[in-house]
Amino acid sequence: MLNTLWQSMTAEVGAIPLEELRPRLETAESRYLDLQGMQVHYRDTGGSDKPVLILLHGIFSSLHTWNDWSEILRDDYRVISIDMPNFGLTGAHPKGMFRFIYSDFLNDFTDALHIRECYMAGNSLGGWMTWEFAARFPQKVRKLVLIDSAGFFFVPPAGLIGMGLPMAGWMMSHSYLPRRVMYSSIRSTYARPERLSKEVLNRYYELMLRPGNRAAGSAVLRFIRNRAGFDNSFLSEIRQPVLVMWGAQDGWIPPDHAKRFGRRIPHAEVIMYDDCGHMPMEELPQASAADCRRFLQS
Repeated sequence: MLNTLWQSMTAEVGAIPLEELRPRLETAESRYLDLQGMQVHYRDTGGSDKPVLILLHGIFSSLHTWNDWSEILRDDYRVISIDMPNFGLTGAHPKGMFRFIYSDFLNDFTDALHIRECYMAGNSLGGWMTWEFAARFPQKVRKLVLIDSAGFFFVPPAGLIGMGLPMAGWMMSHSYLPRRVMYSSIRSTYARPERLSKEVLNRYYELMLRPGNRAAGSAVLRFIRNRAGFDNSFLSEIRQPVLVMWGAQDGWIPPDHAKRFGRRIPHAEVIMYDDCGHMPMEELPQASAADCRRFLQS
């Protein structure tokens, strides 16, 4: 009786078992790495004889957000995209959220793959991961690309504010997640929502239902909220060349933050994309990947 009651209290509503998600969402180049108590899912394309480019996704996203860039840039780079801890097929970090979780993880990840030096690009929350890692481990990053990056205070969409409240993770995990609510949130990241395919919308929705991801993502938001944002003092320590990309119609992080990054980081170049929202690598993959290649090869 008590066991049945406990199971009903802890079971996640609508959760999709990992063994069902993996066959649907793995790529031909999917790999897994046993690291920090997790089976870390990553995609490794392009060949080990090329310069390494590591790509980091944003909040409630996954390595799939880089699918186009991986295909476009694989001729010139070994492109590694990662389902970062607390998201994607990797899922929750066993220690929850803590200071330097992502930069320490990236240090261990690159050591495990014997990567001594790399280029790195990150979108949104992944931008924060990128610049913090580049500042703390400068010997490992040659150049970095920040795409609509988190870093300065902003008021996030209302849905994200709610997800960062106390107990929000438990409530999200024990409540039905309407597909239309998730779709609406994803569409708000695009300047033209019609560019989003049903396949991409479904993928975002299904990964949100991976066991543990709703609570883990909520913990990330709560960690950031409780600290009033990000420790951007690291920005002044970055000495590597930096390319800042931004969608002029970004409805999540204000476009004027691109100029703020340009002022705070030495040697930063800024590119603004018209008719583009929060994720240029998805919405304008050809143009943004071409700009990335030009910057990395200059």
